[in-house]
Amino acid sequence: MLLAGGLLILPLSRTTSEAQHRQGLQLPPPNISKRDAFSQQLAFFTLGGLRSLAAEITSLDATNAWLKRDWPRADARWSTVTTLSPRRVNYWAAASRDMATNAAGDYLNNDHYSEKERLTLARQYIARGEQYLLEGIANNPQSILLHARLGDLYSDLFRNPQFGKAEAAYAEAIRLGAPQIYKRMRFYNLCRIRGREREAYELGRELFNDPRNHVPALRTLLFVLQNKLELPEAERLSTETIFGTTKRALRDLRTFRNNRLLYPTTGIEEYLQRHAGEM
Repeated sequence: MLLAGGLLILPLSRTTSEAQHRQGLQLPPPNISKRDAFSQQLAFFTLGGLRSLAAEITSLDATNAWLKRDWPRADARWSTVTTLSPRRVNYWAAASRDMATNAAGDYLNNDHYSEKERLTLARQYIARGEQYLLEGIANNPQSILLHARLGDLYSDLFRNPQFGKAEAAYAEAIRLGAPQIYKRMRFYNLCRIRGREREAYELGRELFNDPRNHVPALRTLLFVLQNKLELPEAERLSTETIFGTTKRALRDLRTFRNNRLLYPTTGIEEYLQRHAGEM
């Protein structure tokens, strides 16, 4: 009897649902694969309006795919999850991390593939992780979390870094109210962008006004930017103002001069040579 009743109201339900989709009153249904038994089971939940429950169940299966390192299945599950619940920003962030960090890292270290194949697969999954974040932001443009995670992805030296895009993502996260730490992250990326040294220096000076930002990397980069911009003495912060003592300056600069983080090092070697007899 239930089956017969369902068949009778199906045409009306489909017409009503399509009208709601056109008016933006209802989310579109997820793409259910006819060859995927798990997805077919989810159809019963989504047709019954239990999209959140279906998304939660699917996220558990995505975790199971992660445990088994079945990355195509993990991608398929996260795609379904984010379609079912596009306003849950943590789903988009988790999907991106699973693709760009877990899957890409796993393929890079998988000896079953040639080096070329490992690099190709890793890049594909990094791009997929980026896509999840961009789609998540399109659905949740006011999300601090997603803009910050996009900045993290673009600034990761092991994930095809794009410092200009990272800086822009962090800037948007800051505009939306991100914590203070993201101003520092924006500063670090600005320092790596050729032609934007002045902007980086001004932001660094602003950050330096807060003693909580007196960390070795920020102090050293302020020193480097002053040299790179060839600022006159009247506009410079003294080495003592930046580092506190010559001893600390020598320690921080020696640690920083051979950094592999793609930061500039202008003026460090010259300073260390002038103080070669100290420490």
